[in-house]
Amino acid sequence: LARPLERLGRSFTWEVHAQIVGTKPDDWSAQILAALSIPPDLLSPGQYVEDYFREIASLYASIPAWDGCVKLLEAFQRARFPMAIATSSPRDSFDKKMQYHASILSKMSAIVTGDEVRYGKPAPDIFLEAARRLGCDPHRCIVFEDSPLGIMGAHAAGCLAVGLPDARMPSNEPRFIEAGPRWLLRSGIGAFDVSSIRHTLPSRRDSSMRSSRLASSTAAAAVVVAATTAVVVAMCLKQAC
Repeated sequence: LARPLERLGRSFTWEVHAQIVGTKPDDWSAQILAALSIPPDLLSPGQYVEDYFREIASLYASIPAWDGCVKLLEAFQRARFPMAIATSSPRDSFDKKMQYHASILSKMSAIVTGDEVRYGKPAPDIFLEAARRLGCDPHRCIVFEDSPLGIMGAHAAGCLAVGLPDARMPSNEPRFIEAGPRWLLRSGIGAFDVSSIRHTLPSRRDSSMRSSRLASSTAAAAVVVAATTAVVVAMCLKQAC
């Protein structure tokens, strides 16, 4: 995201990144250019997107998975939870970067990319489609998200949500709190305890009613979901600025 802007003498910061994380290219390109007061005749949103994907292609091999991600997915797999990835990235970009992460892809029963749904986050479209492809009720899906907008989209779909704040984007902390995920794991995705998912939970609303009796900000919370619950992972790799 930064390199095309640097050629124009502009700086791209994690503060700006925090505002657009989780959005589709058509959305983040327009938002960033507006935030930096870059007029379309200097760089259009479409050209920015094109430049970005050309630049980042050389970085795909070096983008790591989040610490603990693969281990958690292995635990879900052993527990027989069907899993999907729901990412705002377009399919072409997703396929290129994920060729370096076969250990993640091999565990997924479905993949939904941003160009396969009409509306991006915070709309629920991508999560509803992931649940449909998994053959699961969205109300029985848990979504792992590093974006407050993604948390909002997961809730709009009726899913439970796990918020995964990125320490490089501290300005998103109040946005995560306002979005109100069922879990908020500041220490990362690897802190989630699969064994804490035990019983039947008809809906997210029922979960909220019980929240006063459960510790919602810790992975050790005794959360109840159905045995047919699915896992939708909206993020597996670290964000690149």
